[in-house]
Amino acid sequence: MPSVRSVLRRSSILQKWRWAPYALSYAVLARFTRVRSARIVFLSDSRADYSGNLAVLRDEVMRQDPDAEVIGIFKHSLRARRPLRDMVRLPWLVATAQTVVVDDFYPLIYPFRIRPESRLLQVWHAAGAFKRVGYSRAGLPGGPIPGSIIHRNYTDVTVSSEAVRVNYAEAFGVVLDRVKPLGVPRTDVFFDARAIDDARRAVRIRYGIDDDTRIALYAPTFRGNGQLTATFDYDSVDWAALTRDLGDDWVLLVKMHPFVVPLAVARPGTSGVVDVSADREITQLLMAADVLITDYSSTIFEYALLRRPIVFFCPDLDGYTADRDFYYPFRDYVTGVPITDPGRLAGAIRTAEAGPNLDDFLERFMGACDGRSAERITRELILTPHGAGRPAAAAPGGSSPAPTRATDAIGLRILIAHTTRIAVNVAYAPLRLLPRRRKVVMISREHDSVPDDFIDLAAAIERADPTIRVVMLVRMVPPGFLAQIGYAFHMLTQLYHVATSRVLVVDTYAMVASLLDHDGGLTVMQIWHALGAFKKFGLSILDHEEGRDRRLAAAMRMHQGYDIVLASGADCRPAFAEAFGTTADRVTVAPLPRVDRLLDPQRADLTRARIWAVHPHLRERQIAVFAPTFRLDGTVTVDAAALARALAAIGIHLVVKVHPLMSVDFGAEVDTAPGFSTQDMLLVADHFITDYSSALFEATLLGVPSYFLAPDLDDYIASRDFYLDYLRDLPGPIVRDVPALVAAISAGAGTVEAARAFAGRWVQVPHPAGASTTPCADAIAALVICAATV
Repeated sequence: MPSVRSVLRRSSILQKWRWAPYALSYAVLARFTRVRSARIVFLSDSRADYSGNLAVLRDEVMRQDPDAEVIGIFKHSLRARRPLRDMVRLPWLVATAQTVVVDDFYPLIYPFRIRPESRLLQVWHAAGAFKRVGYSRAGLPGGPIPGSIIHRNYTDVTVSSEAVRVNYAEAFGVVLDRVKPLGVPRTDVFFDARAIDDARRAVRIRYGIDDDTRIALYAPTFRGNGQLTATFDYDSVDWAALTRDLGDDWVLLVKMHPFVVPLAVARPGTSGVVDVSADREITQLLMAADVLITDYSSTIFEYALLRRPIVFFCPDLDGYTADRDFYYPFRDYVTGVPITDPGRLAGAIRTAEAGPNLDDFLERFMGACDGRSAERITRELILTPHGAGRPAAAAPGGSSPAPTRATDAIGLRILIAHTTRIAVNVAYAPLRLLPRRRKVVMISREHDSVPDDFIDLAAAIERADPTIRVVMLVRMVPPGFLAQIGYAFHMLTQLYHVATSRVLVVDTYAMVASLLDHDGGLTVMQIWHALGAFKKFGLSILDHEEGRDRRLAAAMRMHQGYDIVLASGADCRPAFAEAFGTTADRVTVAPLPRVDRLLDPQRADLTRARIWAVHPHLRERQIAVFAPTFRLDGTVTVDAAALARALAAIGIHLVVKVHPLMSVDFGAEVDTAPGFSTQDMLLVADHFITDYSSALFEATLLGVPSYFLAPDLDDYIASRDFYLDYLRDLPGPIVRDVPALVAAISAGAGTVEAARAFAGRWVQVPHPAGASTTPCADAIAALVICAATV
């Protein structure tokens, strides 16, 4: 008769229902509570208290922000019964946390739809990428079942090197951009010589080992599918023979994996061995060991940092490979002696030497570990609101890469549009009876996470008037009929907040802004997500190839109902009035809040340091950033590999950054600097290359010389066209092919002066008040507060 737990593991539906009380409670709380700034929640179902990565990060959070609210909820194993109070406190804390941190499998949280303002950060307890985990085990014994929901809702995952990002993206079923090579917190101590010496002394004192005795640490991994099925073959080692053959000048410490019982419990008669399994963390033991003996444990990655010998004792290698397998061939991990015969184990330990390929091994698997992992993760993820530093859109457009212009069944589409308009207004009508509050709601379907502009504007509003509540509802319209039904329920939340707010801020077309019949108590503000007025968009391109059908746009009341439209410069006002079908007097000059980020020297220095830490090959090089525009068909008209080779011939390294909605594989020859946005990379760029991307405005704000590679200019003008004069107004040379571009860059045809002059025309940054470093956000916040106070 199968156990209840085994039945649950084989059914995704039952898994979801198992945690339904928690998930439903969380869903309600996430809709009606606010995220509390600097509330950090640590969760673990395999630890009784703070230890490992969680302990290191807890301490670093308190160092960087002593006022942070740090909360831990722990359970020593998955088998342990969860307290009843967790049914109330856990959904509440997760719903209101700025950041939730886990370091292992945590099944309860996977049904939660993490709110846009929060992070769910996985700092996996293992470094490197050794044995397969998660979805990498699909089809293997114990792998995830079809339809599994485990792991997929992580907003961020930290890993030990750039090379293993793709392995963890696969393991957790997340997009690559969510996986950040920021290091492993618990490895920081391996770069502290004093801490290593202290650990060595502490272990010897704790277990009565004299200074002349060498320490061999045996630390194998478990067998089985996970914590609930973990086993180990304790008889695979002849303990008496091993300790006898090692002799009196060696001591054997045995550290069993926390998922299995200690050796002293499993084989209580074993003598001559020191069982150190009671030490929950292995770090001090590794520092004390002269030789590590293991099989398939990820401790090899940390121990390699000490540059000491490793013996791989793998008597079941063939079976383990068949059941579990590895991310790379096993030989790629062997930096020491491989042994399958127990009789040879003692001799291998006594003669072990550090492998000659350690430098390459460490660069490949531990390249992001430098002694400052905890500092980076805490600063850039845990204490940074979700959405900060994420890629902004590189070109104006809708939130879907699919064409939106109706070319067939137009009558049906128009009927659906009119029906939708009636339905949302019917749903909105009773909500209009609710009183409006001093509340601002920000809505976007342009991004899958809270954009920088919303984050910075909300912060500016709070600084100027903390009594105004800000609610951010950010969710892209998903593909698929059923998913869009779910989005319809999300719209009900939008309707409630719009009905009870005084200001609605949108950064793209939003149905609740244009379809609803609003009363005079609501001010609708459009802060379009792209700077400047480059290529045409909105109502300016109706019936064009990349625009919407004019009849469908009219039925959806496209871009109607705005009281205030923001534009980045005076010369942009006519273009924005045309794009949004309004009068120029409703268009206010106010650059987007993210301009503050670009022009903040301190933030720029931190971003550069982060780029160079993750991509050290970019330091001390001439960099050209190529940002092709977003296209509905997802193509790039330039051969990026050929461009990279041509620029390399003149000593320039190319980095290609495409729009976040585009997925293009350029091959290993092209550097895409993963983990950083176009705007981030502009801070290290010496040259900017584009065809028609509005990232041009950010580049020229920074004074980066700009070049325009436009092989399909004539066709693009016909399908999209521009607000400015492409051939006369741009701040650099326009070329049609790669050789002409290389010649222009070699001649220095693009200049800093031309870039800054262009930016001065199209982006007018207000003069900061006092010592403010956020004049753009402050100016928009003043407009919002004025509207919310009327």
